[in-house]
Amino acid sequence: MIRVSRGIIKLVQGMESDLDSYRYYCIARHHYAHHSGIFSLDAFCDLLHTNYNYASLHRRPGNDRRRFKERLADILRGSLLFSELSDGRYKINSEKKLLSKYNKGHNMSMWFELPDVSILSSKRKFFDFCVGVLLAGNKFRANSNIAESCRVTVRRIQFATAQNHKNGTFIKHYNFIEDFTGSYDEVERFRAMLFNVHGISSPLPRKHKKEWIMRLNAPNTYRATMLCGVKGDRAQPLEAQGTKKGCWFIPAIEKDKQRKLFCKSSGRRWFFNKELYNIGSYLVDHSRLLS
Repeated sequence: MIRVSRGIIKLVQGMESDLDSYRYYCIARHHYAHHSGIFSLDAFCDLLHTNYNYASLHRRPGNDRRRFKERLADILRGSLLFSELSDGRYKINSEKKLLSKYNKGHNMSMWFELPDVSILSSKRKFFDFCVGVLLAGNKFRANSNIAESCRVTVRRIQFATAQNHKNGTFIKHYNFIEDFTGSYDEVERFRAMLFNVHGISSPLPRKHKKEWIMRLNAPNTYRATMLCGVKGDRAQPLEAQGTKKGCWFIPAIEKDKQRKLFCKSSGRRWFFNKELYNIGSYLVDHSRLLS
């Protein structure tokens, strides 16, 4: 089993390192853990060529080994995940020690099992999976914050979440806040005002008990479908946690919740926790006039 740690991803991001260094760390940890985590660059190149589709790293004339080893050595030396030994070989550093030393107060490392080893062969697929790890859980996390920490565009994060949802690794749930009720025309006028004045687009209204409900978009949430857990604890699927008192939104009571648990495109209904957050606060945060 190959595990990807959320704590290590955040550590790599905090040090402003490329996530590709963590991909090499996962490969080396998987294959060289029984050798005390020690490996040479030549042996690592052989491994990448044999197991991870690096066709240019063959040993015949015309290979790309010299330039690749130079680039790889720069990545390993500049990463906290590896240590260079006196004989020119490299050693993978302990995940537990890294988290306890650099992530003060976050020693418990949430991890996710990699569903397919072939993900390690692709820099793009591994980045997508890491984005899913950062977003997974029962918390609202904005794409803009993840994009800033990963030093990419919001569009790149949206592409990653779409691929994860398509592959079934991190299922996207669309969240809607229900607030204003009235006739269909009243709701449509309110939607038009939000769009024309504040630049806020909203989903189509929803009818409930002979009333039309105004819906607003909330940040999406993502549920992991693979094995995950906390280091030191029994592995278990990721479960939704209870709503905290300080949450801005209150979940609506849903019927047949178990049936909808594995539905890929299901939406979730929420209400404003008006003691902490309301429609006025929503407009202040999202209006083009007030930003």
